[in-house]
Amino acid sequence: MVPVDATFPIQRISYMLSDANAAAIITTDAHVARLQELDSDIPVHSVSSEGLHQTPCNFKVSQEQIRNPTDEAYIVYTSGSTGKPKGVPVFHEGAVNAMMSSLSNAGFVEGARVMQFMAIGFDVCLWEIWKTLSMGATLVFRTEDLSKKIGTVDVLMCTPTALSLLGDPSAYPSLKTIFVGGEAIPSALKDIWCPFANVYNCYGPSECSITTHFGELTVNTRVDLGKPIENSTCYILDNAQRPVPIGVVGEMCLGGIGVCRGYINLPDQSAERFIADPFRAGGRMYRSGDLGRLLPNGRFEILGRQDTQVKLKGYRIELDEVAEAMMQHPGVIAAAALVKDKTHLVGYYSPASVDTQSLRETVATLLPVYMVPAVWVGLDNMPQNTNGKIDKKALEAMEVAIEVETLVSETEQRMAQVWAQVLNVDVSTIGRNTSFFALGGDSITVIKVVAACKNAGLAITASQLLKEAELSRVASCVADHVGSSWPTVSLSADIVQSVQDEWATPLQLQDFIVYPVTPLQAGMILATVNNREAYIAQNTFKIAAHVDNDMLCRAFETLVKASDILRTSFVTTPSGIYQVIRPDIQDMVVAQVEVASIEDFLREDFVRGFEIGDKYFVRLTIAASGSDRFGVLTIHHALYDGWAISMLLSDLYDVLCGKSLANRPSFQRVVDYIEAQDKVATENYWRAYMDGITSTPLGSTNSVASPREEPLAVQSTLSMAELAKAAQRVGITVAELTRLAWAATLRKYTRQNDVVFGQVMANRDIPVKDADRIIGPLLNTVPCRFKFDDSLSTQSLIQLLQNERSSKLAHAHSSLIDIKKWSQVEGDLFDTMFSFQNLPDDEPESAHGPIEMVDLSSHSIMHAVHHTFELIIQPSATTLVANALYKPSAISWTQAQLILDEFNHTLGQLCNALESNAHQSDLWALSPAQEEMLQVASFGTEVALPFELLHHGFESQAAMQPHARAIEFEDQWLSYGELNQQANVVAHDLAALGVCVGSRVTVIMGRCLEFSIGLVATLKAGAAVMPLDASFPAQRLAFVLTDAN
Repeated sequence: MVPVDATFPIQRISYMLSDANAAAIITTDAHVARLQELDSDIPVHSVSSEGLHQTPCNFKVSQEQIRNPTDEAYIVYTSGSTGKPKGVPVFHEGAVNAMMSSLSNAGFVEGARVMQFMAIGFDVCLWEIWKTLSMGATLVFRTEDLSKKIGTVDVLMCTPTALSLLGDPSAYPSLKTIFVGGEAIPSALKDIWCPFANVYNCYGPSECSITTHFGELTVNTRVDLGKPIENSTCYILDNAQRPVPIGVVGEMCLGGIGVCRGYINLPDQSAERFIADPFRAGGRMYRSGDLGRLLPNGRFEILGRQDTQVKLKGYRIELDEVAEAMMQHPGVIAAAALVKDKTHLVGYYSPASVDTQSLRETVATLLPVYMVPAVWVGLDNMPQNTNGKIDKKALEAMEVAIEVETLVSETEQRMAQVWAQVLNVDVSTIGRNTSFFALGGDSITVIKVVAACKNAGLAITASQLLKEAELSRVASCVADHVGSSWPTVSLSADIVQSVQDEWATPLQLQDFIVYPVTPLQAGMILATVNNREAYIAQNTFKIAAHVDNDMLCRAFETLVKASDILRTSFVTTPSGIYQVIRPDIQDMVVAQVEVASIEDFLREDFVRGFEIGDKYFVRLTIAASGSDRFGVLTIHHALYDGWAISMLLSDLYDVLCGKSLANRPSFQRVVDYIEAQDKVATENYWRAYMDGITSTPLGSTNSVASPREEPLAVQSTLSMAELAKAAQRVGITVAELTRLAWAATLRKYTRQNDVVFGQVMANRDIPVKDADRIIGPLLNTVPCRFKFDDSLSTQSLIQLLQNERSSKLAHAHSSLIDIKKWSQVEGDLFDTMFSFQNLPDDEPESAHGPIEMVDLSSHSIMHAVHHTFELIIQPSATTLVANALYKPSAISWTQAQLILDEFNHTLGQLCNALESNAHQSDLWALSPAQEEMLQVASFGTEVALPFELLHHGFESQAAMQPHARAIEFEDQWLSYGELNQQANVVAHDLAALGVCVGSRVTVIMGRCLEFSIGLVATLKAGAAVMPLDASFPAQRLAFVLTDAN
């Protein structure tokens, strides 16, 4: 059976008949003359329901018509990349399994009216027909008056694009069940129809008997595919056919009895797409080319095609993922994304009434900024192709005016000049509606633009630039401000004078110490210029009853006098940022306040923040709340790191206990060390280190913002002693072992062997005397890169770690801005972070002490998540705890927990691999918990088929209810008994033509009663049917007939 739409071009029909090796053609009198154009000797059999009704039937099944479930049932032709359609033979058992899945039975009851909506020759057309006739319902062929006809049916199968054109759902009161497929359905369209009907999302390629997934959709929930149907499997695999973790995008590979054996006359393409199932002995698997992922709830989600990935301005972009994000907007009912002129990402949407800014904001919350379209095109209706899907060729052909809207103010013109300079683009290409990210901007160049704006006298914050993106909106946030860019330079008399000129105090500088800032400090102070709340931490402790306020004030003053970093403030000058150490604390004040709520005070204190011109970047407040007294130590991150704050609190504790204060070296030693480094050598190091790198983003695994944002933690299944032993065995530290485990985990999630992530380096082992005792911000974040090679042993990774250990240290104070500039990496350097917090054992003992630390602050710097996923390792004497911070807009709480669990598994996996010196390929294996979840989700239930051959379901219905209405076209209809009787007549005629098992018969018609007769008759005769539309061009018809034989 090869059903063919009679409206197909004759050239397409010819190709399909030839390719399928058709033995006969069934058509109606209306199309006989047209089929004579075919250059073919295939016999043509014309049928008429009226004539057949009068013809006695003596047809009986002979030995030639006896079939098996593994014989061909029908052949459909899909679009081919070569321009010629590909013939797909579908077998009876696969077809029966797809048609009779219990997941798709909704609405198909005896007497229900089902619309035959899809195009003749399109595979879903056969699902409509055989599902309806097998369930005892009535098949209603669509007519020219489509909306009127749909108003009479109970069940409809169509594409989302077609559904969007039907208008108001209330106009179809009898329509209670809708199946959508062929393309993604927008959430807004789903939410419009779900209150009126049961809506099911369907997925499955022709190569797998049309359908493999059915998922019921509901209002205000994410769109997914549901689970695999019975006797089917679905795996999400990488390019090496390895399962990917839950939530990770991979290729949807399908197995089970629905998988066909290959394309007709295309052995190379068949060998590429149809392969042995690596997870089920003797099974076959189809590589669909569709991108999807398994969600933590066990349901599948499709994200588009592999071949829709494009590269724009250095970023890899999945066009279907952009369209999917657009469809999350509550007003969008259809969407598509394309690249125009190789320079702009264009988002097309309907209806045109949707507010563009609202749509942009929706997409920006779901996708990285570089995936947000720069140009938006609203359409009343999306163009459709013959299959009812969005016609992307028609969209490509549209003239899209990428207008450069004229700049209207001096501020906009100055802003455009800055963008052009930093991003190296022609200023004439920048208009009011131009997006910063469409020009190639990213999170690193944001900082450059902010600094350049300051130099141009424009005050703008990084958060404003990231949020607004379009030039006009960014410019509206700008206030005139005199500022400069601040390169670090050697000190001179002129510089000291400039610091004095800018210093916000009347005191002379002869007793003050002025010296440069580190690259880390520079970045933090720059952020503070833009946002006074940036990089602030609050350390809160309860004050014991025996410690009065004066005692605490004196202890804090002693601490500040002894530590020059606590007497440090910052000055911005035209030549750079500098830190100034005050000689005394004569004007330091410890505030004492009465507060109703300590939590409210912490919020107010956090908002107060710090700003350039403040005399101190640390303060202590004694806050009395009821019977409790709290000390709040508020400090800027430019003065400390995690290592330093631990020593600082320990010193305060010791002073309060009457102990002598530790003599600590000055932070100036660190600055002197950094200034002495060979900057040329540092640049060369990072150029070589990052050479050839492609950023490895973890990406988004959450299509909607997660309502849960709390941090996560998991304790290692291995004790600290076991981890230390495993690390010592190969000559590395536990910190290096966990960093390698994170690299291996990231490889699993990105499916790339060359991975890069951010590494927080404590830098307490730099060649500076007593560096581990210095209070100050020694840490820095730099890229960490690992190159895996499955052909090598894990021992080679240890060699990489050991080689890097000494070489990176001398260059570990470089700023990310410089590293990005030197390495010329396109896009962000990384989107995940790793930090091993091996802090000194200086925490004060809280029990019965003068102060007791309490965790009341919700605004700590540690709670500010700057990357998609941040892994923080906290070791103790007995165990190791891995903490996760994440962006809930990109990763759900459940997904973050899975990543954390996978890291824990990989850490143990790595220890075992190192002990046995296993190959790096062993590190791909997922945790048992993930494998079990994958196993449960990937395999559909195994059930027995209700009947063996596709037409047996119809014959059973014909026997049970011969007078029930089976098919209807315009004002004509046939009962099940009449359809069965007339199909027997045609089957008899086909048998007389020599049609039998192994034959292929083409049915070439438009919509009519005879179309169903031809389908049923062909199967009764033992042949496979190929439906073709009679309107195909003659040459097309001839090719298909010859191809199918």
